[in-house]
Amino acid sequence: MMMSRTTLDINRILATGIPDIAPVYGGVRGRTMSSRHQSYAWPIISDAGIHTIIDLREESLQSTMQEKCKQFGMRYFYYPVDNKCEHVESMVRLLPELCRHIDEGNFYIACAMGLHRTDIALCIYWVFYAADKGIMPPLMRGYNEASGHNSSKIMRVLNGIYSYMTEHNGNEPMPLPEFKRRKDIINKQSKQSEP
Repeated sequence: MMMSRTTLDINRILATGIPDIAPVYGGVRGRTMSSRHQSYAWPIISDAGIHTIIDLREESLQSTMQEKCKQFGMRYFYYPVDNKCEHVESMVRLLPELCRHIDEGNFYIACAMGLHRTDIALCIYWVFYAADKGIMPPLMRGYNEASGHNSSKIMRVLNGIYSYMTEHNGNEPMPLPEFKRRKDIINKQSKQSEP
């Protein structure tokens, strides 16, 4: 189901007070909308132009989000992210769909706190797809030094995906020096403070 892209009223979404809300790639990132504390914001984000909810949490928590998306006329997309590389096969298989939803804009991408899994998902998008299109790397909001974290868990997942793609496709998704260059950029991003 392809939705026509409408202008996203980013200021209206930011004014909701959803914790950790921030614009990213033509959509927004923030805390999960499954919390009862965010229930007031569903009609606001829908009216403000969000078309797709990208859920990064555990699979067992999907049904509530799917029902809410249906109620408010939004698509639901589950992209399984973890920092232990347990879902690498699914992350690779679903990567084209993740990239399509982000490219379409008007999305809300979230993990439980809107920080760590979201950083990982956005880095996967950038390293394995968006960097080839000249798109800027994402700002780290969870895995950054200002928050007392580094990019090691992101690197673990990126390395896992690179290895999986190489093994299953019979060739590297990109030359190793380029992969290392992109990881260096992510490392530098994790050292920067949020704007």
